[in-house]
Amino acid sequence: MSITNYSELQTAVASWLNRSDLTANITDFITLAEAQLSAEVQGRLMDTKTTLSTVIGVNTVALPTDMLEMRRFVVAGAGDQPLSYRTPDEISVEFPNDYAGQPIVFTVIGANAELSPIPDAVYSLELTYRQRIPALSVSNTTNWLLTNWPNAYLYACLLAAAPFIMNDERLSVWAQLYSQAITGINNVDWYSGTTMKVSAR
Repeated sequence: MSITNYSELQTAVASWLNRSDLTANITDFITLAEAQLSAEVQGRLMDTKTTLSTVIGVNTVALPTDMLEMRRFVVAGAGDQPLSYRTPDEISVEFPNDYAGQPIVFTVIGANAELSPIPDAVYSLELTYRQRIPALSVSNTTNWLLTNWPNAYLYACLLAAAPFIMNDERLSVWAQLYSQAITGINNVDWYSGTTMKVSAR
């Protein structure tokens, strides 16, 4: 049985569970599995880039909703000036609210990056970040993880189903296979960790 897309994954989960009455629940198992996989997989294919644009006089920019971890944050252009991280307390002390110019530091509050100085022009900010695993759906039938490691997806789905089906004696086997799959992914990839540095002051 091949597992190359969303539909085939649903079929495989039903087959491995040996249940024909869970069609309506399997999509939930996949969603739960993706949340677990995003938290535990440390693969370089999770890294992506995006460009954020500042607004004159506005000191915040919205961060991507699928961001798990920041890798690199720079003002794009000649030399790509890195933005240095500060805590919210540090940024409020170091930079008065009326100080405008090219941003040189940032902090993160909720879903936004707060910049200082306050942008005095439109700046392009290049953000490299670790992206949540793109969710499978009828319109997004595959992703890099399913293509490269369908075993991880399958075992994660089977584990997500365990609380629903209850007392399945195969649970320990699935857990071991899932753990091996995650370890294999993280060991094969050449990169894990973060390059974002918190300023020591």
